[in-house]
Amino acid sequence: MRTRLVAGGVVAVLAIMLGACEGGPGAAPAPDRPGSPQAANPIPPVTKNPRDVAAVARRPCGLLTTQQAKGFGLDLPPDQMDGLLGTLRCEWTATTSDRQTIRTVDVSMFTNNPTLEAVYSRRQSYPFFELTEVSGYPAIMTRTNADDPSCNIDIKPAERQSVSVGYRSKEFNDNPQQACEVNKQVAAAVLMNLPPKN
Repeated sequence: MRTRLVAGGVVAVLAIMLGACEGGPGAAPAPDRPGSPQAANPIPPVTKNPRDVAAVARRPCGLLTTQQAKGFGLDLPPDQMDGLLGTLRCEWTATTSDRQTIRTVDVSMFTNNPTLEAVYSRRQSYPFFELTEVSGYPAIMTRTNADDPSCNIDIKPAERQSVSVGYRSKEFNDNPQQACEVNKQVAAAVLMNLPPKN
C-alpha cells in the first residue's frame, strides 16, 4: 500500500513538472505533435467553385494556352512527359539562340491525393515555405534552395486534387525570390484552364 502511494506520488509530481515545462507561465510553446491541437490541418477545404483536375489529367500541356505561354516568354511547343505515380506532366522552356535554357515552367497534376497536406507535413525541410492562395484556392509556395531562382506552388482546386507548378528563371539569379512572384501569375493562368467540377 505504501509503495503504491509513493509510486502514485512520484507519477503526480512528474505530471506536474511536465505540465509546467510544457505549458506553464513563461514556458516556450510545445512543438506541433501529431494529434495535438497545433497539428490540426491548416489547409482549408475547397467549398466554392471547385475545379476538375481529373478531367484534364491526361492533357497537362493544355493547362497553358499558346497565348499564355507566349506571354510568359516560353517557347512552343511544350513537352509532355511521364510524371510521378503514373501521371503526366508538361514542361515549357525558353531558350537562347544557342539553345541555353533560361526559363522553365513545369506543370503536373494529382488526383485522389492529399498533396498539400503532404507538403505541409514536410514544411520544416524547406528554406522557404509559405501557406498562400492562388485565385482564391489554397496553395503552398516552396523553395528548396534559397540561392536558386526557382519556386514551386502546389494548389488545391478541389478536395484530394492538386496542381503543382514549378518555375525557374536564370533572369532572377540576383533576386531568387522573384521566381515565386512570377510563378503566382503562371499558376493563376493554369487554374483558369481547369474546367469547373460538377
